[in-house]
Amino acid sequence: MNRESGISEVERGLLRFFRRVCDKFLQKKGSFHVAIAGGKTPMQFYRLLSTQPLAWDRIFFYLSDERYVDITSTASNYRNIRENLGYKARLFPVDTSLPPTESAKLYSYLLPPSLDMALLGVGVDGHTASIFPATHCHAVTEKVCVTKAPDGITRISLTEEYLRSSCLVVFLVKGEEKQHVIRKDLYDVNKPAGRVRGRRGTYLFSDMTCHTFTKIL
Repeated sequence: MNRESGISEVERGLLRFFRRVCDKFLQKKGSFHVAIAGGKTPMQFYRLLSTQPLAWDRIFFYLSDERYVDITSTASNYRNIRENLGYKARLFPVDTSLPPTESAKLYSYLLPPSLDMALLGVGVDGHTASIFPATHCHAVTEKVCVTKAPDGITRISLTEEYLRSSCLVVFLVKGEEKQHVIRKDLYDVNKPAGRVRGRRGTYLFSDMTCHTFTKIL
């Protein structure tokens, strides 16, 4: 399979950004800790990233959220990311064989005190990770919560507070149906995506802006 087929300038721009940021953190502290999103939008980027000669043993990937399904399910973020990012990546799964609260506690132990970068998507309702506008998140720890999506499926998600502790937050948003996300939701504090900001910068990569790369804050 050609892992670079269908790659757009958005993914290539994000790759350049990712590598530049990753190199800086590796030089500064010897490791790079990043949360990554599931869903369809980032999969092309993960395929492109998998082809790169990175210091894979020093880069640690965490799920921004996970559906409470078996790890072999086609609905599993871990499975879909693993298949696209490849097996060189140090990607930590959520253990969905445990009760949700126990799973959340266990995942919390795996996470660093704060993330170097969080790569997130945004839904048409303004949700990010599995933090939904009209759904309560039960924070099991400061880092991880249990929530329920509008489709009724239980999810494990990084908390809004923990995502805001990230050094950098990067949103990847593609598709005509998300124009209002670009124009409004990313700046609306009533929407989860509008409240999540990185301590040292928040960036947007999109195919619906004049430039594929925009600094929000």
